Amino acid sequence: MNSTSEDRGCSDLLNSEDRGRSDLFNNGINNGSQKLRSPSLLPLLASLFFYLLSISLLIPIFPDLIALSITQEGTDDEDEIEILTTERYGLLQVIKSVLDLFSLSVLGALSDYLGRRRVLLFCLIMALIQVILLSPPQILFNFWSGNDNYYDCLIISRVLSGISDGVIPITFASLTDLSGGDALRLPIFYGKVGLVLGLAFTTGPITGAILYGATGGISVPVIVSISSCVISLCIYYFKVNDTLPPSRRTGLPIRWWKSFEFWFSLTPLNQIKFLLTSPLLGAYVVVYFFHEFADSVYMSWIIYFEWRFNWSVMLVGIYISFVGIVVGVFQGILLRPITVRLNAAYPNSFETKLMLVPLLVSTLHFAIVGVVSKGVLLFPLLLMSGIGSFCLPVLRGVVLRTQRAENFGAVNSLFSTIGVVSSISGNIVYPRVLKSSQEGTGFGAMLGEGGLNYVAAAIMSLSFFAALRATRLYNPVDTGNLAKGGGDNKAAAVDEINCNELL
Repeated sequence: MNSTSEDRGCSDLLNSEDRGRSDLFNNGINNGSQKLRSPSLLPLLASLFFYLLSISLLIPIFPDLIALSITQEGTDDEDEIEILTTERYGLLQVIKSVLDLFSLSVLGALSDYLGRRRVLLFCLIMALIQVILLSPPQILFNFWSGNDNYYDCLIISRVLSGISDGVIPITFASLTDLSGGDALRLPIFYGKVGLVLGLAFTTGPITGAILYGATGGISVPVIVSISSCVISLCIYYFKVNDTLPPSRRTGLPIRWWKSFEFWFSLTPLNQIKFLLTSPLLGAYVVVYFFHEFADSVYMSWIIYFEWRFNWSVMLVGIYISFVGIVVGVFQGILLRPITVRLNAAYPNSFETKLMLVPLLVSTLHFAIVGVVSKGVLLFPLLLMSGIGSFCLPVLRGVVLRTQRAENFGAVNSLFSTIGVVSSISGNIVYPRVLKSSQEGTGFGAMLGEGGLNYVAAAIMSLSFFAALRATRLYNPVDTGNLAKGGGDNKAAAVDEINCNELL
C-alpha cells in the first residue's frame, strides 16, 4: 500500500484544521476499496460507556454498601461504623489491586495471542457477576440462605474484579490497533476514551445518588448497574468484531502448553523485561506511576468530603459527575484542537508542554484542595482537573508509537499494571492518612484536616520532576522519528483490517 492509501487508513485523523474535522465519528474514511462510516467505532466506545456506567453508578453508594455489611454484624455505634467503613474500603480496594497486579499481564498478553474480542468478552461477563454479588441482602439472599454474610459477597466481588479488570487496557489496545502510530492520532484516540470516561462518570454517580435519594435505599442503583453491565456485554458481543486480525497477532507456539516462552509472557516478569530492555519505556513509566499514585486519592475523597464538609451522598455524586464532565470535555473535545495548535507553534516541544504543564497544575490543584475549608469552593477548582487530564493521553501516545503491533496488548496492560501498583500504594497510604486526620493523631494530626491532599500534591510533584527528566533524556520528537523509521509501530495495520467488519 502506498503512502496515500496508508494515510487514508481506518484511523485517519487529519493533521491540520483547514482540512476539516475528520475523526472516526464524523466522516467516512477511505481504506483502499473499503469504506468506513462514522458509526464504526461507536459500538466499541458505547460498550465501554455502559461498562463504566455500571461501575460509576455505585461509587457514591459503595461506602453505604460497606456500612450495611458492618451493621449486619451487630455494630450500631455511628463513630465505629465510620472508622470501620474507612478501613474496609481500603482493604477491599487493596484486594482488587493486588489481584490486578498479576492478572493484567495475563489478560494483555492473551489479547495479543488470541485477539481482543475473546479476552474482552471474558472481562465483561466477569464484570456482570461482580455487580450481581454487590446486590444488597434483601435481593441477593432471597436466593441464598442466611443474611449475615454480605461482607463475604463484597470480598468475592472484589476478587472477581481483580482477576478480570481488563476492559479499559484492552480497549486502549484496540484503539492502538487502529491509530496508525501517529504523534497526533494516538493522544486524540486515547482522548476519546477520556470523553467516554467523562460521560460515564458524569451520568453514573449523579444517577446513582438520585436513585439512592429517591428510593431511600441501595437496591435500585444496584439493579440499574446490573442492567447497564448487561447492555455493555450485549453491544460488544453483537456489534464489535476483533480489531486485531490473526495476521497481526503474536503466534502461539505449536506446543504452547510446553513452551516456557509462552507462560513467561503471561507473567508480570515479562513486563519487567519490557522495562529493562527499553530505557525509554522505563523513564516514562516512572512518570505514570507517580501520577497514578497521586490520582488514587480521588477514591478516598468520597469519604473525605463526607467527613470534612459534611456532604451527603447526593452532593458527592454531583461533584464526581462534574469531574466527569470536565475531564470528558478537556480530553474528548479540547485535546485535539490544542494538540494541533501546539504542534504548529512548537513542533519540537508540543508533547513536552502537554505533559509538564498539566502535571504542575495537578500538583497545585491537590495542594489547594487541602487548604479549602468550604466544599463549594471545590467546584471552580475543577478547571485545574481538566488541564491536568491532558497528561496521560499524551504520555501513552509517546510510548505506544514506538512499540510493535504484537506487543500493544502487553504494553497497554503494563501501564494498567503500573496503575495497579500505584493504586495499591494509594489505598495503603491515603486511608491511613485520612483515618489519622479523623482521629487527630499521628501524621494526620500534624498535617491537619487537609493532610490527605498535601500528601497527594507531594507525590504529584515527583511525577512532574520525573517527566522533566524523561523528556530531556528521550525527547518525544525523537521517539516520533524512531516511530517513523521503524515501521513496525505502524502496527495498526489498517490496510489489513476490513474496517466494515467492526460493525
